[in-house]
Amino acid sequence: MTGSQLFINRISTVVLLLLVAVLSFAQDAADGGGAGNMQEGKTLFRNQCATCHNRNMKDNMTGPALVGTQARWAAYPKEDLYNWIRNAPAMISAGHPRAVELWNQYKPNQMQAFPNLTDAQIDNILAYVDGVVAGAIDAPVKVVGTPDAGAATAAQKPNNTPLFIALAIILAILAVVLARIISTPYSSG
Repeated sequence: MTGSQLFINRISTVVLLLLVAVLSFAQDAADGGGAGNMQEGKTLFRNQCATCHNRNMKDNMTGPALVGTQARWAAYPKEDLYNWIRNAPAMISAGHPRAVELWNQYKPNQMQAFPNLTDAQIDNILAYVDGVVAGAIDAPVKVVGTPDAGAATAAQKPNNTPLFIALAIILAILAVVLARIISTPYSSG
């Protein structure tokens, strides 16, 4: 292997590592910085919750609006919220004050049990709810001509600036490498 081939291999390795680091950073930012995976939460919400809870999280449907859920349960240990989401009927039967309050407000409709949801999956659902409310993910689309239609569209676009910067750096490094290769005289032997 010649010196220029070795140099190219090393630069390629560095570029590949930079690309992996940037893509993992971009994915972490899209997931909400580790507070829960909003994309997984979105899938879980659609599969488990969307039949009873409004997608905009702000309006009641069969079940209550989910905006502020964690704040409304803040007076109780977080495990109580997890237990409520996993098995609301058991919490009502046990006489939990918040569970009974919700039952009295929405009866005869009762939240179904989701015993297979893990704490991490519930955190992901809660992160998705917070993300929708904050406009970080799946902001409801407004009808064109209504106030803030442009703001709703802008809120749906992810911030790809770190990815574009990383790609520009990688392309610049590749341009330098190619320029060195082209300028290096070829010698056989």
